[in-house]
Formats: sequence, structure tokens, C-alpha cells
Amino acid sequence: MNLDLSEYMGAYIDGSRENLDTMDRMLLSLEQNPANIEAVEEIFRAAHTLKGMSATMGFEKIAHLTHEMENILDKLRSHKMEVSPAVIDLIFETFDVLRTLVNDSIESTDSNIDLSELSAKLSSMASGGGATAAHAPTASTAASATRKPSEKSTPAVDISDMGMSEFELSSLEEAGDDGRHVLLIQVSLVADCLLKGPRIFMVLRTLDDLQCDIVKSNPDVKDLENEKFDRSFKMVVITDKQPEQLRDGIESISEIETVEVTDITGGSTGAAPSAPPAAPQPVPSPPKPAPQVQAPAASAPPQAPRAQPAAPQPTSNAATQVAEYHQSQAQQAQANTQNSSAAPGEQSQETEEEEKVKEVIELVQLVTFTMAGETYALEIKQVEAIINLVPITRVPKAPMHIDGVINLRGEIVPVINTRRRLRLAELERKPSNQIIILSFEEEKVKAGFLVDSVQEVIRLPETAIEPPSRVSESVDVEYLRGVGKIDNKIIILLNASRIVFGKMAESAV
Repeated sequence: MNLDLSEYMGAYIDGSRENLDTMDRMLLSLEQNPANIEAVEEIFRAAHTLKGMSATMGFEKIAHLTHEMENILDKLRSHKMEVSPAVIDLIFETFDVLRTLVNDSIESTDSNIDLSELSAKLSSMASGGGATAAHAPTASTAASATRKPSEKSTPAVDISDMGMSEFELSSLEEAGDDGRHVLLIQVSLVADCLLKGPRIFMVLRTLDDLQCDIVKSNPDVKDLENEKFDRSFKMVVITDKQPEQLRDGIESISEIETVEVTDITGGSTGAAPSAPPAAPQPVPSPPKPAPQVQAPAASAPPQAPRAQPAAPQPTSNAATQVAEYHQSQAQQAQANTQNSSAAPGEQSQETEEEEKVKEVIELVQLVTFTMAGETYALEIKQVEAIINLVPITRVPKAPMHIDGVINLRGEIVPVINTRRRLRLAELERKPSNQIIILSFEEEKVKAGFLVDSVQEVIRLPETAIEPPSRVSESVDVEYLRGVGKIDNKIIILLNASRIVFGKMAESAV
């Protein structure tokens, strides 16, 4: 599976043209009958889909304009605005510009369209000021208004070095108007931090748990994950949480030296300010001393015999458990590197102890979830993260088992409908559904598994896993790795590689 965006260009072209045709057809219908709210709904859905596809492909102008258009359409369908000739004319004008921009994206051309005047008209119309551009703020004025909180506050709140686009600045302004917090996070690692990647993983996991949307990162998130930075980084996020919650969550991560979280919105409209409307104050954390790394002490061999199945050890937060697992793996790798330089006799003794422990335990850690009355599981070593359900952008002509793609911190990740892939009865998506993000290092691919709900993380002895013969009549055995049994409870272990790559992964089983 190759996630190069160029492979999705054909699907984007077909999808964008289809949505433009729908908008064109429904606009004509609305012009003939202004009371046709169903036409408004169809235009809104088409605009929303086009916005998602364009944002995923990186076409910011289209995403920004469709977002402005959505604001008008949303007021029309909720009867907060009347369908008047002026409104229809403005939507038609926007549609004509959208068609030109989409053609530019398809043909790799640039018509050099200035969106400021049209954006001002849309903004003025959405705020009830009519379509006269003279009374509407220009796009540059709107962006300037977004930056005012940072310009009036202390230098610690300055976001001029973040390189934010007009669309991103507009998102900040909209979040502030909706009463959400726009926060600038500044993090510094300790000077001798050897495993920066796992620290970044834990920070991102914390932000996910606190339902934060990362609008911009400096350096870019991919560079952070690849450890292409010195010691510090900045992020601008949108969240409903308080700054102290983010600071405390990030501060609890080891090898974090300082954390400053500043509310850029200050006393913005619709939000109850946590402080007087004066310049927002950063919420700093005291410096942490550099952690002392010690060689692990020799452990006594566990008393439990190997053949005895260990009881499952659940966690109240599977997502946190996954993050802690990857952190412990990174720490273990660091400890192994340090032990390799120990004296020969000392190293030999520790190796013998480790082998004894390994022979006795041999536990497999699994992330479990339920579907169609059965409990399924994936190996935790392949699970990178667990996230709540987010909007999934449909990709025309994608394989049937792929629901679409999501934007995960700037990375396009396909989402597999696990029920459909396993040939189980399908259900409508619910807010309780979750997406398990798996990483396949050899193929350099990530994929999301849409599941009903993640249950827990358990440890299962390798000896308790049996071949997957006739586990479930409805599930194809080729997608199964084995079956585990704990206290009369059946755990169906999935073959993640086979599910993602099909029979090409057969040799890896």
C-alpha cells in the first residue's frame, strides 16, 4: 500500500467534479425555487465534501473558500438567513471561482485569483451585513484581527514565526469566536535527552487525549517525530480544555524541562476569561532536573510456571497504555545500549538473568475490542495510537473495505472498515467508535482500523495462543493469526498485515 498523495489525485479529480456538478445543478434548482431547502442541504454536503478533499490534498484556497461558503449555507438551512436573490447571486459567484480553482488544482495552473474581495463579501453576508464589500473587512484585516491578541501581549505569545496561512489564521479567529481556547505551547526538553522521538510521541498522545487540534507546529510535526530539531518546539492548538490541564499533562512526561502554555485568545467573545482582559500570561512549569539513568537491577525469576495462563491485566485507558508501552520499549533500547558497554562478566550475568525471565514469561501484549459479540485483538507493538472517531474523507474508487482517509497530524492515513473487511454485519458509525492507528515499519505505511470500541490492554502467554481454525463462521480465517483463551473467554487475534495488504502479506505469517 502506497500512501503517496499523487495516487489519490485521480480520485480527487473525479470527486471534485462530481461535487461541483451537484452544486451547479442544485443552485439552478434553488434559483427557480428559493424555498427548496433540500437543494440547500445538497449544496452544503457537496461543499463540505469538497472542502475535506481539498484540505487533505493541500489545496488551501479551495478549502478556505468552501469554508466561507459553508457559513452562508449553514445559516440558510437553519433558517437563520433568508434565501434572497442577493444570497443566491453571491453563492453563484463563489461557485464560479471554486470551479476555476478546482481546474487550477487539476491542471497544475494558477489563475492568480485574489480571494480577499469575495471572502469579504461572504464574511459580511454571514454576519448579516449584506453582500456589499465596502462594509465588510478584507481578508487581510480579518487575519490582522486574529493576530491582535498576540501583538498586544508579551513576546512569549508572538506567533509571527509560526508561518501560518490565511486559512489557519481564519481557523483561530473562528475558534475564538466560538469560545474555544487558542493556545501557544512552548516545550523544551532536557539538554541531554537521548530519546527525543518517544517524548514527542507522548506529547502528541497527551494532546490527543485532551482533544486538542494542532493547527501549526514549529518545527513541523513530521520533523519532530523524526527528531529533526534541537531541544525546543512550539505548537498552536485549539481546545476546550484549560491551559493548566495541558501544562500538567505535558509536564508529567519525563525529560521535559519546561512547558509554557499561553492562551492567545485572552478574553475573546464567547469565552469566560480565566484572567482579566489584560495581556495573557503564560503558564510556565518549573525546570526539571535531568533524569538519572540507572542500569536495571537484576530481577528474581517470576514464580509463575510458564504453562500457566496469566490473568489479563486491563487498563482503564488503553490509549495511555499504548503510549507507555512504546516509551518503555524506547527506554529498554537505551538501557541495552548502555549495558553493551559494561564489563564482560557483568554483561554476561545480566544476559543470563534476562534469558531466564524471558523463558518464564513470554507474554504477548494485546489491544482488545469487541465486534458482533466477539472479542478481537491486535498486537500492541504494531499499534501506534488509539484516537476517537474523526471525520473520514471519502475517496472515490477506493477499495470497498476502505472508508476513506483522515489527516493525522499532517499525515494522510487510510481508514479500514474492520467490520466490512472481516465480512461482519455493518453498523452505522457512532461517536463511541474509535480508530486504532497501526504502523508497519518495513513497508513504511500507517493504516487506521475503524472499530466499535477499544476495550482494554491485556497480557496473554504465547502458549495460550492456538491456530485460528474455525473460530467464527462469518470471519475469513486468512485474516486471523490465532485464538487466545483466558478464563473461558475467547480472544481472536487478527493478522493486521493480511488485513491491510491482503495475500501479499502471506509470506510474513
